Amino acid sequence: MFGWLKKKDRKQSAAFALYSALVSQARQPAFYTRLGVADTMEGRFDLILVHAFILFRRLKKDENSRELAQVIFDVMFADLDQNMREMGIGDVGILKRIRKMSESYHGRIVAYEEGAQSGAIELAAALKRNLYADTEVTDAQLMAMVGYINDALSELDKQNSQNLHSGVVYFPDVSEFIVAKAE
Repeated sequence: MFGWLKKKDRKQSAAFALYSALVSQARQPAFYTRLGVADTMEGRFDLILVHAFILFRRLKKDENSRELAQVIFDVMFADLDQNMREMGIGDVGILKRIRKMSESYHGRIVAYEEGAQSGAIELAAALKRNLYADTEVTDAQLMAMVGYINDALSELDKQNSQNLHSGVVYFPDVSEFIVAKAE
């Protein structure tokens, strides 16, 4: 009789687990210390969006996963809202920031999708405009990030939909894409 409620709870649990996994991956120190992502609120937000793009692109390929993607999106923006509240930002300020973040999310998803479809140079340009907007990044760091994203897209394409619906996702090890520091 309450099967729909259990299904909703499972989807919510899976969405929370997948969102937690992408945030955990985006918090890997190597992105900031070696791949040149700014360790700022904006840099961390942009890296979360990169990982959201990777995950949502995979989920979009499976007709049965689109609803899960929407629940993850909702969890992501609820978390962003909560984080701003914890920072002491008021309701009006949060509303404006969430609207701007949503616009940023949609713009970046389009840019990353076009870049992923067009090739490394186009993806690098999208990353430079967005992820590295306020950062001095070397070509080696930029291309390492492109390599990481392409590998992550490929890796997630191989992952079983059932695992994703159970909240299990694996991102590649970022340490494989670390750029040697200039001597």
